[in-house]
Order: sequence, then C-alpha cells, then structure tokens
Amino acid sequence: MFFDRPIPYKLIKANFSGFPRMIKIKQKFPDEHITDIDEAVREEMSKLPLPDLKGKRVAVTAGSRGIPNFMECCRAIGRELRARGAEPFVVPAMGSHGGGTAEGQKETLAALGMTEETLEMPILATMDTVVLGRSPEGVEVNCDANAYAADYIVVCGRVKPHTDFRGPIESGLCKMMIVGLGKHRGAVSFHKTGGIHGMSERLQSSAKIFIEKTNILFAMAMIDNAYHQTKRIEAVMPQDVLTRERELLKEAAAAMPRIAFEDIDTLVVDQYGKEISGAGMDPNITGRFLFAPEMKAPGYPHPNKIAVLRLTEMSHGNAAGLGIADFVCRRFAQELDLGATYTNSLSSPLCMAKIPMVMNNDLDTIYAAASACGKTDMKDVRIVRIHNTLELDHIWVSENYLPEIEANPNIEILEGPVDMKFNGEDNLEDLD
Repeated sequence: MFFDRPIPYKLIKANFSGFPRMIKIKQKFPDEHITDIDEAVREEMSKLPLPDLKGKRVAVTAGSRGIPNFMECCRAIGRELRARGAEPFVVPAMGSHGGGTAEGQKETLAALGMTEETLEMPILATMDTVVLGRSPEGVEVNCDANAYAADYIVVCGRVKPHTDFRGPIESGLCKMMIVGLGKHRGAVSFHKTGGIHGMSERLQSSAKIFIEKTNILFAMAMIDNAYHQTKRIEAVMPQDVLTRERELLKEAAAAMPRIAFEDIDTLVVDQYGKEISGAGMDPNITGRFLFAPEMKAPGYPHPNKIAVLRLTEMSHGNAAGLGIADFVCRRFAQELDLGATYTNSLSSPLCMAKIPMVMNNDLDTIYAAASACGKTDMKDVRIVRIHNTLELDHIWVSENYLPEIEANPNIEILEGPVDMKFNGEDNLEDLD
C-alpha cells in the first residue's frame, strides 16, 4: 500500500519548544434519557392501531451507524412483533456501505453488535432492489427486494441533522427508506440527481412514493441526547412520517452536543469512523461542512485546520468524507480501503474521497496543522482535542482557553494544564 513506509518529507520545526499545555474539561449537557428500551418500545407499539399480524413476515431495518441502543431497539421490536404472531426478520438498510455487497453489509451489522443471535431474528441481506417509481426531480426510488417481498416493513432509524445539507427533513426515517433501503442503486440515484441544496426536497418527494408503494407497518424514530444516550423513542404511522419527522428533527438538533469554543486554530480528532457519522466526523460538531468548507456558521466552531489521527475498525477502511480534514496520521492512511471508500463516494459527491496530507506520526500531524494556522509562537495556538464527534463530555483544550473556561458555568476542569504525552514513536500515549 502507499503508506507502508515512512514518508520522506522534511517538516521544519525550528525553534519548536512544544505545544501549549492542555486542560481536560467536562462539558455539561442535559442528560434526559430512556433507561428501559424494551419498555419504551412496548409502550410505543401499544399505542398503534396495528392489524392482525399472525403469520405475517415483517422486515425491520438496521443501518450502519453507531446509534446507542439501536440493537436493543430492533430486538425489542422483533419481540413485540412475535408476541403478535408475526415472523420478523432484519434487513441491512445502509445504501452502498459495507463495500456495496450483501456480505459486507452483514459484516457491518456484526461489527455494530447486530447478529442473528443478538437480534433474535434472521438477517436477510441482498443488494437487489425493486424499482417503485421516479420522483418529480428524477430520483429512481428503490426498495430492498427482501423488504419489498415481506408483508410489512418497519422503518427504524435515528433522526438527526444531516452532515451535508439543510432542510425540514434531513437524516432520519425518510433517508432510511430512500438511501438505506434503496441500497447502492437507490443511493446513487438519490445523490446523483440534482445538487446538494435540493436534497431535502428530493428526499420528501421520494419518501412519498416509497410510502405509497410499500406496506410500511410503522416507523420507529430514535433521538440521541448529548451523551450518546437514547433521549426519545417514538412510533410513527406511515401517513404521519413526513409531518412528524420535521418536529423530531428540531428536537434532535437542540439535543446535540457542542464544542463550547468557536475560535479554534487546530481541531484534533482522535477517531474518525462511519459508525460515528456518515462523514466520519460530524460536521455539525466540527463546523466544517462538505458543501461549504469555508462557511463560518454562527453557533458552530470555526477550526482553521483539522487533524485526524485514527480510522476506527468498524469503518472497515471506508473513509468517505475525509476530504474535509487537512492532515491525517500515517496510521490512519494505512487502514484505508480505497475500494470501500470509492464505492461509498461514487454514490455521493466525489470530493468526499479526497485524501488530506499524510504525516508520519501523531506529533507531526498535530504540529503540521498547528503550524499552518499562522501563529508565530506555537504556544499561542488554540488547540481543541476531541475523542470523536459523538463523545464531547470530556475534551482537551489548550490552556489559552482558560479565561473562557472560567467564565462558563457549564464547564468543569478535570485535569491539567499538562503537556501532551508522546511515546518513542511520537504517537500520543493515550491512543496506543
């Protein structure tokens, strides 16, 4: 592979006396969440006017994101369906993820803890689809062949702001239908038809066709809180999806965590992964958006440079979306699977597959990003380091944020200031 050997660049570190010391802080967010997933699912399904399900085959969707309690929610739905006499099974609903193969998509579910044993249901995976129609914008609407052949479909997914576009409906139930259950063919058609700025409209018009042409029993929406816990589980009848998802999106956006600081010279992201975000690291957290990388939206952080250190194992080498970073560590690059990355990227904007500058180790990666920010003294660089864009309760920030920390009642200092610690190979000790 390209990055098996050290890269022979010459990184000039004249007069480098070290990075600013770092402070570990706790960011405080509302923590309302559900503690009993089975009971929440049972209560929601009890509210629905469900038909006689005895002997009916029901497909339950499972996606490729690391959604808290998603396996438990799917399993609980299966249990409740069996209690009503149904024969539920799971279908992977993840567009072109998993390398665009049926086996790859089953492996993606397994990496997320979703197997036939844990779900207590068979998993039927295929990339074959049934064409349901074409939206007014020209999107070919597809449905997973196994799901279409079932008597009913249960659409289960998380509602949250999308990583690439804005609108009244973004990432959630409608996207699970059109992109997830659309498989590779449906995902390509959706992303290739029109530009990014019309995605929400195309999603809604395509979802109308999907709902009309399939037998959706109900949809189960999930919302996370800022601590990556399940804040809400809500069952929605198919005729209400397009209206209810709009309100759920507002709640989901308000519940997301935030980095408390907008002015950031260098944002260091320890982990990048497809189970973390469709973009590997959520632009709603980093403030760096694929559709407008230079945009400085109010209320979002404004990092000058972004350095990424590791690709998660659950990504299976898929780094589609990495183009919004500026520097990556060679250990990240060594894990790249260009086939998986390009398969995913070819179903969406091609710029998602750009590879940033690759540095040999963590120290060089962070130094290159920090030195590119235009500060004459490295000690003046404002650095924020996060584990990933899902876990923001504990983060590291450089000591030059201290006045802002002391002025914010929702921040608590846990440790530091201390120096970043690197091992003999110049990699961060707490990442090895």
